[in-house]
Amino acid sequence: MKKSSRILILVLNTVFCAVIIAAMAVFMNEWGAFLQVLVYATTALSLVLGFVFFFCRKDSLLKSLFVLTVCLFILIAVIITTNQVAHLDKYPDDSAKIERIVEIINSSGAFGKIVYVLLQVLQVVLLPLPAVIFYIPGAMIWGPLTATVLASIGVLTGCIISFFVGRIFGKKVAIWIVGKEQTEKYCEILGKNGNVPFAIMQILPFFPDDILCIIAGISNMSFTFFIVSMAIIRPIIIAIYCFFGSGVIIPFSGWGIPVWIAIFAVIIALSVLYLKNREKIENFITSKFKKSNDKEKNENKF
Repeated sequence: MKKSSRILILVLNTVFCAVIIAAMAVFMNEWGAFLQVLVYATTALSLVLGFVFFFCRKDSLLKSLFVLTVCLFILIAVIITTNQVAHLDKYPDDSAKIERIVEIINSSGAFGKIVYVLLQVLQVVLLPLPAVIFYIPGAMIWGPLTATVLASIGVLTGCIISFFVGRIFGKKVAIWIVGKEQTEKYCEILGKNGNVPFAIMQILPFFPDDILCIIAGISNMSFTFFIVSMAIIRPIIIAIYCFFGSGVIIPFSGWGIPVWIAIFAVIIALSVLYLKNREKIENFITSKFKKSNDKEKNENKF
């Protein structure tokens, strides 16, 4: 990425963080301390990481961080708008405010569900973010089963769009998102014998599964294999997130509270370890795929 582009992203990320902090101070001061601390801490972390990624020349991470900041900005803007229109300041605590927001969404009928499906499409095509932040709200509003169906429709639609974006526009799109080195590496893996590695990488949490849909379109992978594998793998993963995240399996009260604390602690620890050793982990796994492909090619020669 050019230095001017990196500077622009850093400046925009800083501006969005500043606007979020100002908006929280002006419009969200009647919300509970937990939500305010969470948003302020997340925004401050985004602000700091922006400069860290900029000076360490982590272009792909800087882009992803900027997208996260924009999403947080949009979320806060929606909450503030709803807060003003629905007069949420009249409700005594955050849980009552959230219940009111859920009521408003449910009262929208099919419109709310259509918006939810469109968000899943955008999450795959335009927003390379952890999908769980899109799944769980739907599970809490409509229940895990309905959310799984709606999210699966949106995600599969987004995957198909991403596949044909790769097939039509080629490597340029993928290179802009993840960089030339990463694109070349994944394109090499998803070569002639890349079907099995692709399916495995869709399951493992160490790979950019949505971006891999674009690279699958660049490769020689058939659309039939692509859509069949995605139709099997993605709904299962979405269902796991929705059923666990809705509190149906592990409740958000009683014995479930310490369990959730432990789960989040493990997730945070693993995320930190992954971010520190991201390249090593990906290179180790992808090297195994390359060896497997090379071995199969050599066997086919004989």
